[in-house]
Amino acid sequence: MLTSKHLGPEKESSAREALRLFLKRRAPRFHRVVRDLWYQHIHAGLIRLSSLRWRSISRYYYGRWIVRTGVRPVSKKRSVVFLHNSYYHFYYLAKALRRRGWDAVTVSLEDPSGPNAAYYHGEDINLFSDDYKQFTYNAREFFVHARRRFNLMHFSGDRQLSFLPENFESEEPWDIVEWKASGRKVAYTISGCNSGAAQSSVTQWSRTDGGDSVCDKCPWQHEPSVCSDAKNLAWGQKVERFCDLIFTEASPALDYQASAKAVREPTTMCLDSSFWRPDLPVPQRVRIPRQRGELLVYHAFGNMDLRTRNARNIKGTGAVRAAVERLQAEGIPVRLVFVTGMRNAEVRFMQAQCDLIVDQLNYGRYGATAREGMMLGKPTVCYINRNEPGSEHMLECMSELPLVSATEHTIYEVLRDLLLDPDKRAAIGYASHTYALKWHSADSCAERYERIYDEVMSGAWPRSAAVSVPATVPVGI
Repeated sequence: MLTSKHLGPEKESSAREALRLFLKRRAPRFHRVVRDLWYQHIHAGLIRLSSLRWRSISRYYYGRWIVRTGVRPVSKKRSVVFLHNSYYHFYYLAKALRRRGWDAVTVSLEDPSGPNAAYYHGEDINLFSDDYKQFTYNAREFFVHARRRFNLMHFSGDRQLSFLPENFESEEPWDIVEWKASGRKVAYTISGCNSGAAQSSVTQWSRTDGGDSVCDKCPWQHEPSVCSDAKNLAWGQKVERFCDLIFTEASPALDYQASAKAVREPTTMCLDSSFWRPDLPVPQRVRIPRQRGELLVYHAFGNMDLRTRNARNIKGTGAVRAAVERLQAEGIPVRLVFVTGMRNAEVRFMQAQCDLIVDQLNYGRYGATAREGMMLGKPTVCYINRNEPGSEHMLECMSELPLVSATEHTIYEVLRDLLLDPDKRAAIGYASHTYALKWHSADSCAERYERIYDEVMSGAWPRSAAVSVPATVPVGI
């Protein structure tokens, strides 16, 4: 059999080019299959992986693919590829889904030693390479594999709606167009308040509680390259066009986060209840020295230098410091444990040693620090604005939420009340752990996720089209 090793470089190149042109002209679909097979044959083994599941790409599969001259139909087995990191949420959700019999894999395109690595707990496959050509090849090869294996692609990261970095900025990412045309589905988990919601909508909503606008505390308020009505809504329009599911994780129902495709109760931002648990043992190397009877208040701010500018601090860190200092001046034995720049896997040990946890004092909904604190069984303080655009948007999770709400103006009184009442702290901590198990444990989220997946794949989703979303103007409230 004549192979490439029997040809000289020039003859090999000209023969391959002649074959390529002939197939492309005479049999374009077959040409695409041969092209993918050629890449697989020549470059096999070059992708750096941490999952043996990749090796399910086999000659048997590709042989069947050639005969069929197309992508296999949607599999009956529940399957999802989680693309890009959503902190550690996808990592633990995929594990829980696998325990339920799914084919679920997490994939990252980020440098495993990059600036965000401290917030992640790992992934099944990492496609990153310092060599851009290799990186591009890795991503393309995985897309070929994913088309054969998964029914659902679920991504996180605003403006990363693609398997391929080269398509991130495209309004018509060809890989997603092909994915959808084959009957496969796309899901998206939002990153934050500007994920498809206009800045003006968030501003108006945040004032419904009679307080200040959260946007006035945000360093990105006057940086349209990061956050603006036009930018946020353009992204929302793209998500609405290509995605079948939009997981908004208890954010207020604003603009595209109020879409009929939105899953608004917590479903994907989950934690491993054994990794964060009330009886978590603390290694000696991270123990906090403390005086007898001393009370510790935990507060953290990731990427603080980037997210704090011109005295703007969206978490209210200055108010937390001032409240603790005032309590110390009154003789209350309290100390602030402030954390930034620490790996998230280590942060839990700091949280576990503290008597109180403070998340944020300005936004109105809770984030990762509050979820972790509740799962650890800690009484947790966080400003909560339960208001929604209408009664039909009210959430069950928000009605059960045991967080103690506080703003920059009330944090002193709230801390004083809790620090002086150990029984109250214990009761809130127990309620918090119970809430976290129901709404944020990986297993409970996986159960909800499976029900939603089945609805989507059966064609029963979205359940209604009650919410109309405009393409260019904010809904407001």
